[in-house]
Amino acid sequence: KTQKSFGYSRANNLKESKKMNQEKTRETYQKMLKKCPEILTCTKATKWSTVGKNTIYAAIQKGELEAFVYKRSYIFTKDAFIDYLVRTSNDTGRKFARAGEKRVK
Repeated sequence: KTQKSFGYSRANNLKESKKMNQEKTRETYQKMLKKCPEILTCTKATKWSTVGKNTIYAAIQKGELEAFVYKRSYIFTKDAFIDYLVRTSNDTGRKFARAGEKRVK
């Protein structure tokens, strides 16, 4: 019984901590993009963030970032871009191991 209840509470704690991390990440991106215009193009978004232009185009093509076509280019809102950044942010830390280290999953 104690193991099941421990596992259940641990699962709840993990969900809560993930939710808190997402809220903190959202606040960080909102502060970072505070002076950014409300409507963005792919080029403007790359200037305001660390995401590359081709990554943004790929996200639009996959449907991960909601965008509209306006005068032969894509436009999207700052809120939609922040939502995309929060969903795709990597909370686990480093992605690649240094030489000689084991990769942590």
